[in-house]
Amino acid sequence: MLQDPVRLLPPPEAPELPAADADGQRVLDRVADGSNVVVLGAPGTGKTSLALRLLAEAVAGGRDAVLLAPTRTRADWLRGRAAHLLREGHGDGVVRVRTPAALALTILTTSLTRRPDPLPPPVLLAGAEEDSVLASMISAISWPGLPVEATGSRAFRSELRNLLARAGELGVTADELADLGRRLNVPIWGPAAQLLRTWDAQGRTSAERRAQTRKMDTARLQDRAVEALGSWDSDAVTVPRPVPDLIIVDDYQDCTAATARLLTALAAPDPDGHRAQIAVLGDPDVAVETFRGGTPSLLVAAEDHTGLGAGRLRLTTRYRGEPAIAAVVADQSARVPVTGTAAHRQASLAPRTSASRGSGAPDADRMTAPTGVEAILASSAWQERAHVARALRLEHVHHGTAWSQMAVIVRSAADAESLARDLRRRGVPLASRTPAVLLRAEPAAAALLDIVRAAIRDQLGGRGEPPQREAAINLLTSPLVGLTTMDLRRLRRRLRQDPEAAVTSVSGAEPSEPGVSTEATTRTAPRTGADAALLSLLADTDQASAFARSLDGEPLGAQADRLLIAARIIEALRAAVGGVPADAPRDVEALLWAAWHASDRAEAWRAVALQPSGSSVRSLLSEAAEHDLDVVTTLFKRAEVWAERHPGQDASTFLSELDAEVLPSDSVAPQGRRPEGVAVMTPARCAGQEWELVVVTGLERDRWPDLRLRDSLTRTGLLVDAVTDRLTAGVTASGDGAGGSGAVAAARAQVRADERRMLIMALSRATRRLLLTATADAEHAPSPFLTEIAQSAGIALTDADGAPLLSPDTGDLTLRGLVGELRRAAVAGNLETATAEERRRGQVAVELLADLARQDVPGADPATWIGAAGPTSTSPLVAKGERIRVSPSDVEGLAACPLKWFLSRNGGSVPASDAQALGSLIHEIAERAEKEHLRGPALKAAFEERLGGLGYPDTWLGGLASDRARAMIERLDAYLSDCDALGIRADVEQPVRADVDIPVRLLSPELRDRAGARIRAAGLDAVPVTISGRIDRLEHLGGYEQQDEDHPDGNNGVRVMDLKTGQRVPKDVQRHPQLAAYRLALASQGHHVLGGALVLLGKEPSKRSGDGYVLAPPGAALDPSPAALEPADRSGDEPRDGDASAAAEVSEDYWAEDLVAGAAIAGSGPLLQARTGEHCRTCMVKDSCPVQVEGRRVVS
Repeated sequence: MLQDPVRLLPPPEAPELPAADADGQRVLDRVADGSNVVVLGAPGTGKTSLALRLLAEAVAGGRDAVLLAPTRTRADWLRGRAAHLLREGHGDGVVRVRTPAALALTILTTSLTRRPDPLPPPVLLAGAEEDSVLASMISAISWPGLPVEATGSRAFRSELRNLLARAGELGVTADELADLGRRLNVPIWGPAAQLLRTWDAQGRTSAERRAQTRKMDTARLQDRAVEALGSWDSDAVTVPRPVPDLIIVDDYQDCTAATARLLTALAAPDPDGHRAQIAVLGDPDVAVETFRGGTPSLLVAAEDHTGLGAGRLRLTTRYRGEPAIAAVVADQSARVPVTGTAAHRQASLAPRTSASRGSGAPDADRMTAPTGVEAILASSAWQERAHVARALRLEHVHHGTAWSQMAVIVRSAADAESLARDLRRRGVPLASRTPAVLLRAEPAAAALLDIVRAAIRDQLGGRGEPPQREAAINLLTSPLVGLTTMDLRRLRRRLRQDPEAAVTSVSGAEPSEPGVSTEATTRTAPRTGADAALLSLLADTDQASAFARSLDGEPLGAQADRLLIAARIIEALRAAVGGVPADAPRDVEALLWAAWHASDRAEAWRAVALQPSGSSVRSLLSEAAEHDLDVVTTLFKRAEVWAERHPGQDASTFLSELDAEVLPSDSVAPQGRRPEGVAVMTPARCAGQEWELVVVTGLERDRWPDLRLRDSLTRTGLLVDAVTDRLTAGVTASGDGAGGSGAVAAARAQVRADERRMLIMALSRATRRLLLTATADAEHAPSPFLTEIAQSAGIALTDADGAPLLSPDTGDLTLRGLVGELRRAAVAGNLETATAEERRRGQVAVELLADLARQDVPGADPATWIGAAGPTSTSPLVAKGERIRVSPSDVEGLAACPLKWFLSRNGGSVPASDAQALGSLIHEIAERAEKEHLRGPALKAAFEERLGGLGYPDTWLGGLASDRARAMIERLDAYLSDCDALGIRADVEQPVRADVDIPVRLLSPELRDRAGARIRAAGLDAVPVTISGRIDRLEHLGGYEQQDEDHPDGNNGVRVMDLKTGQRVPKDVQRHPQLAAYRLALASQGHHVLGGALVLLGKEPSKRSGDGYVLAPPGAALDPSPAALEPADRSGDEPRDGDASAAAEVSEDYWAEDLVAGAAIAGSGPLLQARTGEHCRTCMVKDSCPVQVEGRRVVS
């Protein structure tokens, strides 16, 4: 097969800025006059383009101009566009696009370092480093009422970080926070005030900490910069204030109050009369950073003459989107609470031309491309992603839309990562991006960090000593070397076979066992000797090189070469560490480079990454290699930045910081240009961008909008309301007093508004087509947001009866998916139930499959289909003569359908559902309740402690789910209380294992025929079964504790109780398979089993019963089974040979034995029977079941 040549990608074309319209020209003229301006505009009115034009014209005019973006992600994107605009004669090397924090850092660094007695430059705490510093401070403070597990969690730190940031932005001191906590009854604000005092002190100068580096978050960094500007002359700074002539701020609605204070300070004239002119642009309806302190009201406050005193201008023409898309965006914007003014929402849509449709596809394809707003309701979350992938591929294949002109927007970053993996698997190329990574969790980075750590700890040997075994094995099996445990085993075997190598290694190694003679070591530990030989090779590159040469051309040659690479890595690190004086700090960059350069992985991974993707496996390998290279680049960049921020510190400090990280770090490493692909991102990352097709996915209730309050523990929102005088009189944190519930409702309304702003940001990115998707099944329902949009766009989501209109399930629009669809159509068209249209489609599918089979497309040839060839094995699952092990739950599954039981146990099961998670929790609480005797309030309190782990949202539907769960606990409490009153003692989660031999003569005639051949062939007259499982509750009934002649050991009077969180009463529950199996096992062990029942905690008891719970069967009365009696007592019931009626009668009496034996035989194979019944309705393996139409894969 010819390989595709490696192609160098050309640089991306630089998009030209559109000409300024009349509104834009007014802004340009006002800025040229020197006025401060605030520009408001709806999505698509050209705010970002205007900001870039303001920057370009200012720089062209010789002014010192800076464009600020609220986040680093947006600043990076704008910086790329600005670089193209400023390249023509204006590339003066000045960074023109920054974040407010970066500008503040420049000001504060200049103030501290450019004075007669310089101070260390400040350090901006962000992301993982901020989290690490905060974690160390939290551990030193007592948090009354909170367990250590809570205060040590990432979620707690996240809430505290938010509280500290808001306190800094609002100017709240530690004493004020503590006082507010007492007045508003928020106890956590007391210890938080201690933390705030330490946090604030980090950024301030003091005599005792003069030489220390000041570390601070973005809010305090900007406030310290404001203080530095005010004290510039008194601090005797030797250079002028670094205040630009013009500061342009894009997306000002996502900036914080601290940024507003910084801009106000910059806009104030200094003693020389110089000030910064300010131009801010934004739209309060698309604020997506409110959860990080973004304040949409800043756009209104900018007009205040006590601040910027800016004049308001509006952009009134919308240039993005079709009329239907513009109408949807306008409708959603009208539902957002007005912030100051709503005049900017009145924007007219500019007429679109064919040239504006983008993409280089033929005109005919572009003109027929779909436009407007569409919605898809999928039958499952899996199908929702399938629909998204199919829509993207259809758009590209049928309409020629470039991959880079499509985007998928999801609410959260976690959803984006999961969706991106699924889309890539379904054949959708994704746009390259630099994801946040947790370096210590990345194998490539972890390998470098581990071996450098080993070098620092002197674990790599030296001066004739081999490296320590653990460090060596970790290196050998790491991505830097790439040996597997099987490779190591083969190398050890080879070294044991080489006596000369073994003698050398044993005589020169084993430093960890002083005093042990060589003779003893060789005699008692041959495996240790092989390890020692391996370590000695790693200690000497010459010896390792000779060993590799000796195996050249042999099967172990490649492994020996990798062993040599490991020896070179160790040698390089020894040299790097040994060349540093004992009292000098070790350079982390030098150590990392020594290991990386010696590994020679750069060229090897590059070669793999550049391999043409001829197969899916090769494509995955290329992606993995490319990812590893990106991770290593990120690690080196991180080390470089750390070394600049911490001059003179030892490499061990860097390693300790990375070890303590729990938050991923954003990479600041440079990235090459990659092939274009579909962007998958959150609303916060898509600001300022646009695509022809935008898919907004995950619009389900309780998911988007997610109405859970963001600060349920630290009550940051309450602090903001208190400081801004928005509190109702008498409100406390607990909601007591007048207006308490109103405050909670108001907070939730604010969350809803924030969620809607994120949605508007996502919707408004589409220029031609907007596709909205959601899942509608038993656990998901369309979001109210989606319902509103559908009503606005005239899209029907439900039928006349209110049932959701689900889109038909779809497959992948890939070659593999096409083969699957053709196979399905070919089979369906050849069934006897096929319609004329299905037969026609089936014939076409057969012809296409034949053509694909001639091209050797995998799966197209019917000879390769399941069922066309014979079975791969006819061996039984259990060998003849062996005991057949079944669990009581197996008996239930096998009694329903042996084929479903087998397939479900071997990959055909579905992921755990919310109902299963609840069931697991109820069982854990029930076990604890019996062991600790929790009843009443204590039981309910134990449940409430764990309820949050179920993840129910703080919404109406989430409340219903929580109430259902609490009702189950109340029924459990009622049942346990009744047991206490009756003197019933219970063993919980009681393991049971019993060998039961079920005589063939007791079985039904049909089962006897099936079992007879198998049993007789093994020389047995009984079915040997082992019943193994765990009983939820094995209850000992007090009235049967005395001994009797049948049970002289007193081990009697028990019943089997199984807790169920469902509400369906099984059919024929008196003969429930699971209960019957437990009873049979216990009876074989001598227990007097009086009955058994299901405790249906999910079923509401009838009012007439008077009980607080439901037992099925009532009274725990199972049908009697003679198996509970001694065989001698039933000797007259044994059937005679040839007496069929007697055999049937006896099998009916022995129904439990018949049930268990039948399940054991059915699950033994090699034939597995498919049975129909109620279980077929929810079966997940129908397409593999020959009884079902969809399971008939092959038609003769």
